Amino acid sequence: MKFSFPFLKEALCNLFSKPSTVNYPKVPVEAMPKYRGRIAYDPEKCVNCGMCIKVCSPIAITRTSEEVAEGEKITYEFDLTSCTFCGMCQDFCTTKAIELTGDYHMVATDPEDLIVRGSRIKKKVAGKLTCSDSCVYCTLCAKQCPEGAITVDRANKTWSVDEEKCVKCGICIDKCPKKSLSFAEVTEGVVCSDSCVYCTLCAKKCPSEAITVDRANKTWSIDREKCTQCGICIEACPKKSLSMGDINAPCPEAADVPAPTPVAASAEEAPSEAATNNGKLTCSDSCVYCTLCAKKCPVEAITVDRENKTWAVDEEKCIKCGVCVEKCPKKSLSFVE
Repeated sequence: MKFSFPFLKEALCNLFSKPSTVNYPKVPVEAMPKYRGRIAYDPEKCVNCGMCIKVCSPIAITRTSEEVAEGEKITYEFDLTSCTFCGMCQDFCTTKAIELTGDYHMVATDPEDLIVRGSRIKKKVAGKLTCSDSCVYCTLCAKQCPEGAITVDRANKTWSVDEEKCVKCGICIDKCPKKSLSFAEVTEGVVCSDSCVYCTLCAKKCPSEAITVDRANKTWSIDREKCTQCGICIEACPKKSLSMGDINAPCPEAADVPAPTPVAASAEEAPSEAATNNGKLTCSDSCVYCTLCAKKCPVEAITVDRENKTWAVDEEKCIKCGVCVEKCPKKSLSFVE
């Protein structure tokens, strides 16, 4: 009888040849190129922009911060149990602080072994983000800001930053083509001189509501954090008391402002007692009821009825700033006892 062993030849060949599989885990095996494995995080490269958190779909990245003596301790945590290893955090990290390695050894009994953490102490950045006159309003800083803290209006050529949102990561500074941005101590801002009459017009016109005027106590103050230095208050001030100056220096005295050169004047042009703003505001018969005084009054104390040709002033509202007197084309207004 003839016996057939169809697999004998193949068995003898395999007996004297190398195995087809690898002896893992005894023999380590490297992952294939571009394999996305365990996340590696370098906190020293991180600028705390938070972009990785925004692009993470499974919300596997969290950030915590606490104030310490050296500055701010910032900790990033990557939860590999939620991570889908899509690589978005790595792609959007401009400083290459995040990297997906070839490490695929992620079988663990303790969930803590699948948490990647990294902390660094970020020193406090002195000053606030400022923009110089070399800015061309290209909006690149606003586009690159991960927190959306910068607003640029190209039409009106204005630039502003939300200090609450700004994390001072410095990305906008690196991306600015004109190097217009920097972190610097604010030394210049809006200041008010003693010529102020506390008409509150600056406070009313301020778009960011940074100015506070107390007419009763004759005080003027400004919130430097809110102020965008747009200059609207300076233009609106009827007494030209506001200007850009050193915020650390005392307010300039009214006497420090150079007086205009005296010019020969007629008796009619000579300054009257109205210049001292004493007494009650009155209107003479030369009034043509043009309503200019009412329009220019910062406290809306004047009422003009052109149809009935009447003029009235609310003494309770009038602060005797003299703006109406200066603006009257007929010089009909004056302060008299």
